[in-house]
Amino acid sequence: MSSVMDEYRRKRISAEEAAAMVKSGDIVDYYAFNASSQYLDAALAKRVGELENVTIRSELRLAPPMQVFMADPTGKTFRLVSLFKGPFENIVPDTRCSPIPSRLGFYETMFRSGDMHTDIASFMVSPPDADGYLYFFPSPALAKADADTTQCFIAEINETYSPFRGDESRRIHISEVDYVIEGDNPPILDIPSPPATAEDAKIANYVVKEIPNGACIQIGYGSVPNAVGSLIAHSDLKDLGVQTELLPEGIMHLYEAGKITGVNKAVDKGLITASFVLGPKKLIDFVRDCPDVYMCTSSYTNNPWIIGKNDNFISVNGCLEIDLHGQVNSESIMNRTISGTGGQLDFVLGSQLSKNGKAILCTPSTYTKKDGTVVSRIVAVLTPGSIVTTPRSCVQYICTEYGIVNLRGRSVWERAELLIGIAHPDFRDDLIKQAESLLLKRS
Repeated sequence: MSSVMDEYRRKRISAEEAAAMVKSGDIVDYYAFNASSQYLDAALAKRVGELENVTIRSELRLAPPMQVFMADPTGKTFRLVSLFKGPFENIVPDTRCSPIPSRLGFYETMFRSGDMHTDIASFMVSPPDADGYLYFFPSPALAKADADTTQCFIAEINETYSPFRGDESRRIHISEVDYVIEGDNPPILDIPSPPATAEDAKIANYVVKEIPNGACIQIGYGSVPNAVGSLIAHSDLKDLGVQTELLPEGIMHLYEAGKITGVNKAVDKGLITASFVLGPKKLIDFVRDCPDVYMCTSSYTNNPWIIGKNDNFISVNGCLEIDLHGQVNSESIMNRTISGTGGQLDFVLGSQLSKNGKAILCTPSTYTKKDGTVVSRIVAVLTPGSIVTTPRSCVQYICTEYGIVNLRGRSVWERAELLIGIAHPDFRDDLIKQAESLLLKRS
């Protein structure tokens, strides 16, 4: 341990010294989730005006807003690129933020292939253990690839972070770290789970009927997945397995209810396989302490071929808008990206490689605009500028509070009929007229 700590002390620098390494034109990666940079971020914000055209890269930051952007309202010094925009990335004006389109399962490849260059990566890890390993607690999704491929990796030590179970990608040795920054050890941001609405409960009821005993499941973050988890917990379903990118609070509740055993998984039997965590503190504690949670990279959890090895794989994710061809937008409002592709397409593909697998995309049939106007989420054509997250050729099940339909193997006009049948009744007549004008309906 003494040699480990000797090396640790030799590499220790202040946040200000780390910030001084950044040059105009550099690309600085803050990583993502709970681990996103805070020490370098605060120090780098003080250099506003000294630097120009510094690119910050961030993915679904689960930490306070980035100080570099709070300190730089004109955008002369810093701009943002994001693989997946969360609430804190969306604070940055669109004129200073550009998304990087990609599937989550492919992020690691983009780092390791050199498609994305990084000058400095800096983000939070645990203190070193006795063997000199620092852990990417609790979200290793692409942390190791980020640290391995940057020109300089700076570990921001957070003493509230700790070792946890998983593969080798969940940690890095002190010998692989260029510098270490110590700070005030901020706690992981507590993310409450969104409450389910009456529509969410109806959607969940349709979804749960599609899940057999012994299924391997993936459910995303949001009110519908939470409602699905709650229904499963009170159902007769048993011996479920889990392979997921995001580990939400609902999975913890299912495990505690005895619904998850993983005995039928063909891959990682008995284990809850995941790559990052989003939820309240009790979920973070669960990930650290549960012997059956196994954390690894998103390139593993989101690999469609690995997903497909598990029979009866059921993936459940949300979406924003579906057109009558079956094209799905899950990441933009008109031409403004508000999130990213994430792992939706990975799991849509993987579920359908599984024997008896099902990929289910869910949404309430309508949403209400700020002015009180109610709008259908099932539309004749996607809103101009919308992003196609899941192409029509890959979509299987679509579910609203009015039902669930299987679009796979259906012609365009059959798809239109099925989707109109689960649209809100107030919009069905208009959708029929639009479908006829677009020649989607039978003559």
